[in-house]
Amino acid sequence: METMSNPYPKKMHDTYEDEEERKHFQRIVSAFKYYKNHSLLRVKKTESYLLSLPAHHQKLLSKYREHLQEVKRCIENNDEIIKLIIKDVAHIFENVSPATAQTDSTLNPRPVMADQEKVQATIKQLVRDWSVEGTEERMACYQPIIDEIMNQFPVDYCTPSDVQILVPGAGLGRLAYEIARRGYTCQGNEFSLFMLFASHFVLNKCRGVNSYQVHPWVHQYMNNLKPEHQTQAVFFPDVNPSDLPENAQFSMAAGDFLEVYTEDNHWDCVATCFFIDCANNVVQFIETIYKILKPGGIWINLGPLLYHFSDMPMEDSIEPSYDVVRDVIHGFGFQLEKEETRVKTRYAQNVNSMLQCEYNSVYFVCRKPKRHIDNNVNYRNGTESNGMQEQEN
Repeated sequence: METMSNPYPKKMHDTYEDEEERKHFQRIVSAFKYYKNHSLLRVKKTESYLLSLPAHHQKLLSKYREHLQEVKRCIENNDEIIKLIIKDVAHIFENVSPATAQTDSTLNPRPVMADQEKVQATIKQLVRDWSVEGTEERMACYQPIIDEIMNQFPVDYCTPSDVQILVPGAGLGRLAYEIARRGYTCQGNEFSLFMLFASHFVLNKCRGVNSYQVHPWVHQYMNNLKPEHQTQAVFFPDVNPSDLPENAQFSMAAGDFLEVYTEDNHWDCVATCFFIDCANNVVQFIETIYKILKPGGIWINLGPLLYHFSDMPMEDSIEPSYDVVRDVIHGFGFQLEKEETRVKTRYAQNVNSMLQCEYNSVYFVCRKPKRHIDNNVNYRNGTESNGMQEQEN
């Protein structure tokens, strides 16, 4: 099994050398550390207002007051998990010193609300990727991608470890893990330090099943049918992350997708899930995916077009419709082999909430044309085509 104790390749560890990157690293650590205080301030505000209400109103809300005490307990429990997540973050990247992980109060004594929302989103991501409660979402979002990989590269007709698969925007790593668990060589790539800190904890520190718990919906004060829906405990991980085949080739790479992956004709498959709309310029993502795929390689995608930088201050963004995106895909030379629209998907949703968000996602499979005979063995639908297998780097 490859580097499960430290699945972040050395070549990805040069982004924290300059002062700005160190400040960014410290800002994210600070956001995690401030989670408890920030969250409890929210409860305190409600409690203060509650105490200002007429006595007969307060009497009618006695159960609500008790519920707020439970909310605080859940926040405390989440904070214990956060402490574990950030405990060894200085050791994730080989060139980050322990001093870098120590927050400087002069940099950002009160992390901005956007960072606190990302901490909360990271907690919910633990549910999506690594809990029984996230199974339905994973089946809708990850399983079609996994099924297509196994269709394109059947384990009975090839050596899975010779098939190199990249998962950009890997989040907490479950999709990449599931691909590697089936024997393929897989690398997940993630830019967000929020996700990298949490994925490092799950993949490297969690041993055993359901050994930790979080309260992912404790910050959802609205649209609750029952008090316990807000304070629900969710256990993770639902599988042992170290349970991989012997000699499994699984790694996580930190960094900007566009900067990290510059080697042409390297990957047999690129699998993207809720990823391509994370670009300022989606065309650049498509172009890079085309370049890094081997001739004959496939790109599997599933997700919406919730362009993340749209209308964001100080950020540029284009937001082409899917029809235009499809034209761009064809324009670079991809051959579209499968396409399905209005695929019902959700993202880190509380199934008990009175408010539900559902995407009509698009799913497609496209292939980079095989432009020259190169001895690569390509498998599709159980058939073998002539070619030369590329040596591992």
